[in-house]
Amino acid sequence: MRFIANSRIDPCSRILKRELARAWVEENGNPETTTVYLGIDWTEEHRLQRRGGTGPRSGSKAPCASPPHGETRDDRVGGESGLTPPRLYEMGFPHNNCGGFCVKAGFATFALLLRTMPDRYEYHEQQEERMREYLGADVSILKDRRGGGVTPMTLKEFKRRLCVGMSRVSTWATGEGAGA
Repeated sequence: MRFIANSRIDPCSRILKRELARAWVEENGNPETTTVYLGIDWTEEHRLQRRGGTGPRSGSKAPCASPPHGETRDDRVGGESGLTPPRLYEMGFPHNNCGGFCVKAGFATFALLLRTMPDRYEYHEQQEERMREYLGADVSILKDRRGGGVTPMTLKEFKRRLCVGMSRVSTWATGEGAGA
């Protein structure tokens, strides 16, 4: 590949989820009658709409998207189901993909990854930089949408902005530099 995956282009999800599931159904079941259950809850209805809904004709169902609304997939894990919630859910991540890293994640998830697993964040930061050098292009996973435009924002720059912001908050909270 000669690009950096991002929120619009996700070869990882396509290959590791959609293509593998499709191949398994074709090899082990009947694509006309096999139902694939999706881990999508009621807060992600937009994802179901993109897929064309659920049900017999689409070959998939998302039980956590069904009433009673107010429950999420996290609510349905544990308790009566006997399933153990994934560690990443307990850490506050909205998904259990790729060790907390996902090219489709938003700023809050990247900030959480940096705070909870800085080594993992740094690994992805370095991989992004290697790809930028390889491509010889100003490309990135994240986008800066400030000022009405859209420009690449590297994980390194995102981390710098977070650290600067945190030092300002820290200085303000302690009363140092008041009036600055």
